[in-house]
Amino acid sequence: MSRRQDITDQWPALHVEGGIINPAMLARVAAAEAPEQEPADYGLRKGLRLQDEISIAYRVGHAHYQAFREQPENADATRHFIANLLREAFGFDDLQPAAFPLSLIAGKDRVPVITVPSAEDLDKRSPTLSVQRARTPTFALQDYLNEHEEALWGILSNGRRLRLLRDNHSLTRPAWLEADLEQIFDNEDYASFSLLWLLLHRSRFGKAGAPATDCALERWRDAGMREGVAARDRLAAQVEEALKVLGTGFLQANPRLAARLQSGELALIDWFNELLRLVYRLIFLMVAEDRDLLHPRKSRAEARQLYARGYSLTMLRQLCTRRSAWDHHHDRYEGLKIVFAALARGEDRLALPALGGLFAPDQLPT
Repeated sequence: MSRRQDITDQWPALHVEGGIINPAMLARVAAAEAPEQEPADYGLRKGLRLQDEISIAYRVGHAHYQAFREQPENADATRHFIANLLREAFGFDDLQPAAFPLSLIAGKDRVPVITVPSAEDLDKRSPTLSVQRARTPTFALQDYLNEHEEALWGILSNGRRLRLLRDNHSLTRPAWLEADLEQIFDNEDYASFSLLWLLLHRSRFGKAGAPATDCALERWRDAGMREGVAARDRLAAQVEEALKVLGTGFLQANPRLAARLQSGELALIDWFNELLRLVYRLIFLMVAEDRDLLHPRKSRAEARQLYARGYSLTMLRQLCTRRSAWDHHHDRYEGLKIVFAALARGEDRLALPALGGLFAPDQLPT
């Protein structure tokens, strides 16, 4: 399953790859509830609101995008469009031309920008940037950020898509936030633009001459990581509680199982491991459902609806909040076993892919 995902249905034009910024922190930024989000922090004049500024920036950006679409597909057209977009919509009034492989730079070497023609894919070899060696636009910017201490965050675009990257020395776990500019401007996706503006405004990258880490983006990233650690700590306690509740329930409903444990026929460690796998499966499903990552993108809508209404953990969690739905029957668990089996081999009727691994039949006896 790809790590690339919609942040939420509210911002369909924005996607995150890897852990560049915690999704919970992104939601706080979108609501203007994160630190350093007062109008003055964005350099607005007294009496102006963030939403007023974002509304103007959207109209300016839309106009530049329309002009860009009418230009030939070449490097100059993309560079000109992104320069105008950043200067006039995102507050990059210190943007300057830069030497290869960069196209532009802001903040006296602080914010590097690479642009390529719109026909070039950001993840495929770029003829524009491959003078010395074959590399993709994404790796060209990543290499620059990794090699220059004064630049921690950078921007990449082919005019159709725009990516925000950070210094990241991992070769196996790329991380970025991507904005689909076509989706934003062609479909008038103002919500996605609003979050992008709040993240990408020049003020978020810090002042020229300050340490690279002295910027709102870095502080948001650090805060998100701390919140993630705290969430993992809470999860450990919640997993322990789930093991107790599920274990007690299974033993109360199944006297034969209790007898096997008491006699030693079933080793306690084996029983514990089975419960742990069950909890991990439940966690996986809840996260995948919440982030809309469980079903393949091209799966049938009716199959997804059947899963959502009759088999999903989201549905079970909703039932748990209604006291009238409480009973001692185990048919809900039987439905969950159907989901487990489907994820082992795949099930088109529920739009479930074959995942194996944690869901392989030998991982949890039924």
